[in-house]
Amino acid sequence: MLGHYIVLTFFDRGGSLSTAAFDIHNNPDFFLRILLGISTAPIETIGFDEMVFWDRDDKKKKVLVAWKGSSSKDDKGNPTVSLEQLIFISDTLHGRGTTVWASSMKDPTSLTARRQIVVKDSWIDPLWKFTEGSMLAKLNDANVEGVPRLIHEQQVQGPHPSCAEMKVNMSTHFLRRLVSQSGGRQYQLRVLSRLLTEPLGIQIMAFSSLAQLLIAFLDYVQIHKDAIVKAKVLHRDISLLNLLLVIWDASHGDSHRLDFLDHLPPETHEHLQAKIQEIPCRGFLADWGYAIPIDVPQTEAYTTPEPEGSSTSPSTPHHDAPPTSPISPPNTSTSVDNSVPVQIPVPSEGTDQVAYIALSELKDVHEIMLSMGRDPLPDRSQPSVDTNPLYHTGTWSLMATELVMAGAAKPIAHTAGHDLESLFYILFGICVLFDEPHWPKPEAKLTECFDVYFNTFEPSLLKTTTIQSKMGWSYNIIQHISPYFRPLVPLLNVLRERIVLPMDFVDDSFRSNGPITHDEMSQALLQALCSLDDQFWVPHASPAHAKEPADYNSNHDVRALGSIASEPDGSSELSDASQSAHTP
Repeated sequence: MLGHYIVLTFFDRGGSLSTAAFDIHNNPDFFLRILLGISTAPIETIGFDEMVFWDRDDKKKKVLVAWKGSSSKDDKGNPTVSLEQLIFISDTLHGRGTTVWASSMKDPTSLTARRQIVVKDSWIDPLWKFTEGSMLAKLNDANVEGVPRLIHEQQVQGPHPSCAEMKVNMSTHFLRRLVSQSGGRQYQLRVLSRLLTEPLGIQIMAFSSLAQLLIAFLDYVQIHKDAIVKAKVLHRDISLLNLLLVIWDASHGDSHRLDFLDHLPPETHEHLQAKIQEIPCRGFLADWGYAIPIDVPQTEAYTTPEPEGSSTSPSTPHHDAPPTSPISPPNTSTSVDNSVPVQIPVPSEGTDQVAYIALSELKDVHEIMLSMGRDPLPDRSQPSVDTNPLYHTGTWSLMATELVMAGAAKPIAHTAGHDLESLFYILFGICVLFDEPHWPKPEAKLTECFDVYFNTFEPSLLKTTTIQSKMGWSYNIIQHISPYFRPLVPLLNVLRERIVLPMDFVDDSFRSNGPITHDEMSQALLQALCSLDDQFWVPHASPAHAKEPADYNSNHDVRALGSIASEPDGSSELSDASQSAHTP
């Protein structure tokens, strides 16, 4: 309300819609109807998720899932999953709106035990052809270890804006097609997905010893390599909150997780293997929401409506371009119109069929139907945002330098080397962030050595140029590494020389000697592990007042090493909290 004028604004993941201002003094009956409508409307009408509810019998919050594998049902016989703990919720108006719960359901192999799982809701772009569940299915089928196990993925249904009794796959296009869009206003097309995976993990920031930290990073490199070699899948979103630890039981015969020891002399191999098997947790690479299969061709650039007075099409995204293509109303012409799969009824056959509809032709009667989880992969002849080399994914403060430098009209294919470069930034960031396990540096010190490089919300080359400078590396970074992490300085120097020092910018283009390989990075990490004294294998107990691992997911704790601005659309969303929770 502005004085005696009122404006109604509706926000969702597509953007916002506002009414014209009107005078409540001149329209008292209309004002009263608005107040009564908002205060008495069903909760789903004003934005609450009716699929999340409180079970009075079990005294637990639960969520409905369209999955026949759940042994828990609500009073109407619908499958449910218990929500035990909220791990993460995005508090931004723009972006995926990710919400993650640590959850549980009955274990079908036991009468009393419960199976701990993760439930993740996200508003995803239907132009992204490959969903997180479909990528996890590829990884699981290829027996890639150290990644989430897919249980179920679905689109979430809710009431249609024009008819609450009609349940449809939730999408931001329904309301826009029902409301007149004056001036050709664009919006973000998103649909709501729900993903169920296991196991739960704790964040890498809960590491208890230097040895455990190095072993976890060896695991991350090996998992990343296996995903590419075995499943032809590239992660593309390496950030701190995606690097987790899970309980590992060596008695299960998981010998593959020790493959990095194979090239060591037998005596050293046996000695290290015995030590590693005493460490309870191993590395686990989570959040594959931006992953793509690397065995498909990359698409050409999209063409979307050119803003008035602009000489550059938004189909050539700049750094702050969203990972979705802006969608225009039907009265706006486009030179190339992308398509989404929708369910269309066939009255003559009494069935429905899935067909691709151009975005400009999308109507409120069209229900978007994506290939989810283990569904057959979508039509590969259709264009896809996720394989477009003009769109770059990752966390700004941890993104590879070449991706940060790439501007408009400069397509850069995201490679494995870019992800490994992000791993290097995370490792040295941890060395600067902590004095020792469970003990971050004091606030005053962090402002000098950490915030300027990692607490950034926009593209920046300051970290790269500081690392490249001999004085910057020694004075601004190395001198701030605490004594506990000093044994890793030789490792950081090796990775710096291999990854960052060869970078250059010549003739308006990025130059390097070639990306570091998985084997090179593993060898450097293993050499550092072999040189550790016994004291660095001893776990440090977590102090009683220290933060629990899940607390690092909160948005107000900005020192989550690049946890903010994980989407390249400036949405300040943590995309990488998908699996982290307390272990039982």
